[in-house]
Amino acid sequence: MATRTDDTVGARCRHFKQGLTLRYLVALILIAALTVLASSLFRHILATIDRLAAITAICGSQRLLTQRVLAQCLLLAAADDAEALRDIRAELARAAKALETNHNRLLADWRAPDALVVDAPELRRLYFEPPTELDKRMRFFIRSIRAFLDTGGGRPALSDPKFLDVLAFGERELLRDLSAVVQEYQREAYGRLASLRRLETATTIASLLLLVAVGLFLFRPMVRRICEDRNHLEQANEALERLAVTDQLTGAFNRLRLNAVMTQEIERGLRYGQALSVIMYDIDHFKQVNDTKGHGAGDDLLRGLTRLVLANIRATDALFRYGGEEFIVTLPHTNLAQAGRAAEKLRALVAGQAFPHGLSVTISLGVAEFRSGESADALMARVDAALYRAKAAGRDRVEPEEPAGKTSAQPSLNGA
Repeated sequence: MATRTDDTVGARCRHFKQGLTLRYLVALILIAALTVLASSLFRHILATIDRLAAITAICGSQRLLTQRVLAQCLLLAAADDAEALRDIRAELARAAKALETNHNRLLADWRAPDALVVDAPELRRLYFEPPTELDKRMRFFIRSIRAFLDTGGGRPALSDPKFLDVLAFGERELLRDLSAVVQEYQREAYGRLASLRRLETATTIASLLLLVAVGLFLFRPMVRRICEDRNHLEQANEALERLAVTDQLTGAFNRLRLNAVMTQEIERGLRYGQALSVIMYDIDHFKQVNDTKGHGAGDDLLRGLTRLVLANIRATDALFRYGGEEFIVTLPHTNLAQAGRAAEKLRALVAGQAFPHGLSVTISLGVAEFRSGESADALMARVDAALYRAKAAGRDRVEPEEPAGKTSAQPSLNGA
């Protein structure tokens, strides 16, 4: 039975440890997954913001280059010598080349698999859809500038309508569209920053919820189990202590407990000047009960008698099985006369009690009071002598201790 109980407890412990380990691993996996996911999203958003910043810088450069081209065109129209004309044309060609290079870089970004235009339909509309069509307008502007550069070494006339139209187009429409594109890229960057802030908030909330879940589903059961195990251990220790000092047959205290209680009560009595008495009793002719009814009946009689005595002594008193059918009752704060009356009460209760198996028995009792300076063994010897005198005097009676200074030999009794 004990082995089966141990196996059950062991299985429960293994099951609890496995469940706790599984929860711990799940918590670690969730924390790791949340960390990796948040890190990946952070890196993606930051990379996107970096791209937006680079593209915004290119768009801003396009505005400056457009203004530079327009300024060079005006200088070209106003140049009055061949050397100045040549230098202006060279600068204009470099500006137009840079303008085309930047535009191609922006278009290449649109064609990339992770193009920002996928998440920015307004930018796509500005570049490729009416009425803006910035891509088409930028290409027209660059072609127009190169057409003037390809006319030769002369300067364009300010009265040339085509030249004036190109200047007006670049100043009124192209610069306006480039400004709109720059603003749209900036809005995209701000939107990504807002997403990053929301992600940070969501990650913080998720982390806090995960910590709460870990506390509820991991640490709380673990602490509860530890507390339960501690309570069980304390209860087991208390049960072991009770078993160590309790007679297994009757439930009364045993002699080990008697020694401790007597030492304690004697010390208390000496310290506070309180009386202490003891009663020793045993069952008359108990051997005949075992011989005629069997040892089972004798055990039932001992248990029934113990229950009767325990129900009729004070809470401060204690009952001990001294050996066989002999029992001791300790009575703190009780002198010899009071102990004698308590013993007589127990004798009368037992004599009028019907016990299991149709048994009716009597008990003989000896009473003694502790004397200052004597040991517990001396007190036990005196109450034992009183019990023997009760049995020698005919049984079913109470005998007090002999007065101090008087001793008598214990009689030899048969069929006690």
